Formats: sequence, C-alpha cells, structure tokens
Amino acid sequence: LWDGKWKIILTTFVAAIIGVVFSVVKPNSFEVSTPIQSGKQSVFLQYTSLNDLLKDEGLLYQVETNPNGYIFDGDAVFKMFIAEYNDYEEMVDAVSTSEFVQKSIKDLDDDDKQRALIGFAKAFELKAPSKNEENWTLSFEWHDDIEGTKLFNDAIRQTLSNTKNISVSNVNELAEAIDIRNTRNLEQLRNKLSIIEKNQINIIKKRIQYLAEQSAIAKELGIETNRLDANALSQSSQNAISLSVNSNDVPFYLRGYKAIDKEIALIESRSDEEKMLIADGYIQTKEDIISLETDLSSSQLRMAAEVIANDITNDWVQFDFSIADVKSQKKSMLYVALSIVFGGMVGAMYVLISNAVRKRKESSAKA
Repeated sequence: LWDGKWKIILTTFVAAIIGVVFSVVKPNSFEVSTPIQSGKQSVFLQYTSLNDLLKDEGLLYQVETNPNGYIFDGDAVFKMFIAEYNDYEEMVDAVSTSEFVQKSIKDLDDDDKQRALIGFAKAFELKAPSKNEENWTLSFEWHDDIEGTKLFNDAIRQTLSNTKNISVSNVNELAEAIDIRNTRNLEQLRNKLSIIEKNQINIIKKRIQYLAEQSAIAKELGIETNRLDANALSQSSQNAISLSVNSNDVPFYLRGYKAIDKEIALIESRSDEEKMLIADGYIQTKEDIISLETDLSSSQLRMAAEVIANDITNDWVQFDFSIADVKSQKKSMLYVALSIVFGGMVGAMYVLISNAVRKRKESSAKA
C-alpha cells in the first residue's frame, strides 16, 4: 500500500473532483414544513345560531345520538378542509402553473402529463399528527422553497374556497330537506283536516236527524217543555238512592220539543268554521298546519348559507410559512467526503490486486 501510495492519492483526488462536480451539478431541493390547525373558535361564533337551529330541527351532529347530523364549527371545517385537500385536485391545478413543471411535462402525452402532475402534487403533503404531536403539518420538498411555498399557498386558498362552497351547498341542501319534510307533513295534516271536516259533517247530520225524530215524538206526545225532574234525580243521588237508569237511558224527547227545536236551529245557524271548532282534533290539526306554514327554519338556513358564502376563509385554518422549518437537501460536503472515502478504497483495492497479480507472475516466471 505504501509503495502504491501515489496511485491511491491519484484515485482519491479524481474521486474528490467527481464528488465536487456532482454536488455542483445536482439540482438542489428544499424540505419545508410548518404546523397547521383549525381556526380559532371565535372565528365561528357567528354560526352559533346556525348550530342552534340545526339542534332544534334534530339535524345537529352528535357523536353518539346523531352521527349522521351536520355541524359548522372549527373542527368540522378543518375535517372538510383535509378531506378536500386529499383529493389533490387543487394541488394539481397549482403545480400546473409552475414553469419548472411545464417544462418537465411538455413532451408527454395527456395521460402521462396527468400522472406526472399528480406525482408533483404529491410532493406537497398534509401530514396527520403522530402519537406525540397535536397538530397536522404542511410539508413539501421542492427545488425552490419560495416557489413551493407560493404553490402550496395557492392550493390551500383554493381548497378553502372549495370547502366554503361545499358548506354552502350542504346548508342549502338541509334547507331543501326541511322544505320537503314540511311539504309532506302539510299534505298529511291537510288530508287529516279534510277527513275531520267530512266526519264532522256526518256527525252534525246524524245529530240533526236524531233531534228531529225526538222533536216529532215530543210533539206527538204533547211534551212542549222539559219533563225531567233534575232536582229529584240530584236529591236521589245525594240520598245514596241507586237508580236503575242513567241520563243516557232517559228518553231525549222528555226534554220537550221547544228545547229540541231550539238546539236544531242553533246547529243549523252555525257557520262552517263554527261547526268545525267543536270537532275532535280540528283545533290541534289547524295549529299544526299554521305552525308548518309559518316555519322559518329553511329560510333561516338559507340566510346562514349566504353568511358562509360571504365569509372570508383565510382564518378558517391557521398556518404560517414564514416560521416554517426549511432544510436544504443538497449536502455538498457529504458528497465530497463520500467521494474521497470511495476513491481511497478503490485506489487501495487496485494497488492490492495489482500487487498480488504482479507477485504471481514473478513466482510463475521463477518456476
């Protein structure tokens, strides 16, 4: 090895030169990461009334009792944001504006271009927190950290905009669902009211027919006024005298045809509304119909959707690339050091092998 030291030094020097050239030629890239979390709850205080309305309508999301419900707060918006970003559509649109990306894919066909764009987009990740962390992380590796930050910001803004549009659509769909539900319930109540009205008409007809018959019997028997001794019945009851008949068993015509004819006249003089007021279930059904007809829930939800549509989404999530961790992936000193070590190893192996071959040849020649 000592005799071949100049060969080892030469190969080491050549390898070092190659390492320096490689470190200069190799494109640099930067790994950037910064935490991201949901916006402050104060940003979503204006939507408290929306969540209260959803609760009143039985539509509010609750983990145990209503997992299929809906809620609009910081946590819910952040989950929607993550789901929307993870389809990479917004990131693909963002990286496609990069001049570097455009040059890289200009000679590809449409399918390969799309695959390449998705590959570039996947360099920008939204990472879930590990066991020992609380916050999600925005992370990307790009040849230019400034351009990468701009592209990521563009994608995040577009993702937030799409999240807002989805939220507006969801709230409007809830309003439409309430309208459909109210319309169905109104149809059922109006049908119920129609049945009550028809039944009441038949009840009134039946009552008038009965009264007319009793009046005719009273007239035939010459019973003009009431013949029932109410005082006697009351006194008998107070004296604990058991009667074999009750008031329903007493012939109605004993009340006299004057009272019966008066009742008939009063019934016939009532307006249609007055006739319905005494029908069982009529008033309650009417109240239910009025309640549904004046229900403002769907209109209030649409107003809330307009508030969401006009909201500024910048505060819906919190992140700051100005305090991000930036690490250069170009390790020039490491490349040169590895080249020197590799060159020295190659030189030493060459010297040892060439020396072994030379000695074998000399041995063969002496033999």
